[in-house]
Amino acid sequence: MEFKFERFNIEMRRQFGIALPNELVMPALKMAKKIEFEKDDIILDIGEPMEKVYLILTGIARSYYLDINGNDVTKIFISEMSFCLGESFLTKENSIQGFEALENITALEFCADELKKYLFLPELKEVYIKILEKTLLYKMRRESYFQLKSATERYLDFKREFPDIEKRVNQSYIASYLGITPVSLSRIRRTIKEEN
Repeated sequence: MEFKFERFNIEMRRQFGIALPNELVMPALKMAKKIEFEKDDIILDIGEPMEKVYLILTGIARSYYLDINGNDVTKIFISEMSFCLGESFLTKENSIQGFEALENITALEFCADELKKYLFLPELKEVYIKILEKTLLYKMRRESYFQLKSATERYLDFKREFPDIEKRVNQSYIASYLGITPVSLSRIRRTIKEEN
């Protein structure tokens, strides 16, 4: 699987409202090497430093953490043309979240420190700020959704945000992402199906 520049920019526009010129992307690609993960591989374990960053070309991963009761909670899904990275990319501390391959994955692997230096280049400053703003907005919205929206509304939001993921990953991960049990998710899906 080769890197598809146009597909990358389509995803950048969808996620962040920006597109990058080829001359800014190509030097970054020279820093990367192709890597593969098999389904169920742990890409980064909780407590490890984030020394590598991955741009997923094919496949889906998830970010997860363990709550105070030791329950595995899905934080986010990462699909094609998205970066697999977490807070420890910025803090240099050991990761409080893990990353797991939910399908076989082909990715580009970057050294985190090199990529960070590259993102701080003056010509990428605006892009970096936009990505940080969108990420912060996503986190704020996600937090408010748990306080303001029903489980059904959160599920419908999930379907809009991740339209291609539902059929590709285990339903327990989706339930965990939504903050509900798999039984509740099945009930919500059945109700929606019956109403349609």
